[in-house]
Amino acid sequence: MAAESETWALTAVSPTDFPPTALYQSPWTVSLAIAFAFRGAGTYVIDDIDNAGVERGNEEDPIFRVVRKETMSKKGWTNCRPLSAFCPDGLLYPQLARADYAGLDRVIPLAQLARARGTNVPRFLRTTSRAHGLWSLAGPDRAITAVPLSDAAEGISEIIRRHEEAVVCTLPRGQDRGPALRRLRYLMPDPDPDAERTLLDYFRTCMSRALNLVGARSTVLSAARDLLTGDGGKLLPLFRSGDPYAISTYDNAARLQGSRTLSPDHPLPYYVVDLRDGRRLPMDHDTSIDRHQIIAPKILAMEGVTNMALPVATASRSTIRARAMAYQELDSGSSQTFYETNWLQALAGCRVEVVVHELFRPFVGGRATAPLEDLAEALLRAGQPAVGQQDLWNRWAAAETLKDLATWHYPLLMWAVAGEDWLTQLKILQYATYANVIPA
Repeated sequence: MAAESETWALTAVSPTDFPPTALYQSPWTVSLAIAFAFRGAGTYVIDDIDNAGVERGNEEDPIFRVVRKETMSKKGWTNCRPLSAFCPDGLLYPQLARADYAGLDRVIPLAQLARARGTNVPRFLRTTSRAHGLWSLAGPDRAITAVPLSDAAEGISEIIRRHEEAVVCTLPRGQDRGPALRRLRYLMPDPDPDAERTLLDYFRTCMSRALNLVGARSTVLSAARDLLTGDGGKLLPLFRSGDPYAISTYDNAARLQGSRTLSPDHPLPYYVVDLRDGRRLPMDHDTSIDRHQIIAPKILAMEGVTNMALPVATASRSTIRARAMAYQELDSGSSQTFYETNWLQALAGCRVEVVVHELFRPFVGGRATAPLEDLAEALLRAGQPAVGQQDLWNRWAAAETLKDLATWHYPLLMWAVAGEDWLTQLKILQYATYANVIPA
């Protein structure tokens, strides 16, 4: 039996032989980071069978809006699910909306931190994550592919405004703001329901602009309309017939991922997407579909999508390992790859003056502003473990911010603020896949 570390070790592969597939809901987050890093090579797909982000408890609210993300418990439960558009208050500002508060609790009890601030733990988590967090687009739990852009336009305009505010908050000098805002708005144009009928159309336009920026002319695909077969694929008959191996394989992966296993109440790992209104309906053995609907697999049953590219920081997550196990054991034809770039190191030479958030000022000698290059270097140093030091809170905030950056990158803000000087220095440091998914 292979050791755990051997099982999930990464082995290097070539982007030429394993061209990345960017399959995300958004044209502004990881897909944009992949386009920048790989200079547009690979395949770019809008995951339009999912929603564009929801506020928990208000999933049926038809109005698109922007909400502030809050952490509600140390286990990570939050008030919203940011997917397609989210924005921090500034570039290289503290980002604690996705922080590991349970990990912090093991070092300094959260109850102690809350008492010192005259509050309780739930309120401490909410106020801290809100103060050092992000804005997220939220709307109804409907598939992006069928959302009329006219329904989403107001929310899109608001999240654009939040990005503009983040640029202004980052750059203290007016002379730097104009070019940065122009770069931002090239990749985030005003929504025009007369030109783009659906939210999918608008996201495709934005992603195409990003690919044009790096000299690529790839067609941006739709998962619902270009990637899925619509009939469920080759695995569906196995699940319908109750194939023991398929079901046990799926259930094992689902347990690892922390999601529902198959049962009489949840017999199939599929759902139906209505292409007319975006409704996503559960599927069972008696479900029939019409010509306006498609069968969409849950992520563990995804077929034929190769080299789905993810940041290497996610490779050890149980959710990502679960996918790899399911794809290999079900022989689904899907696979994952992992990339790492010199995301912050590429800021070397970027001397644009930026605002330093007060939590991070001790790391730059107390300065309120600093060259972007200096701030990035200071955060990389500050993010190292510092248990027992008086500035533990600030260093923990820096470390969590760097972890968040390693996953989400915030390429839209990075491009807007740092521009071409940063992009030309951006390089792929690692591109890999799992060496041995299933232990020998």
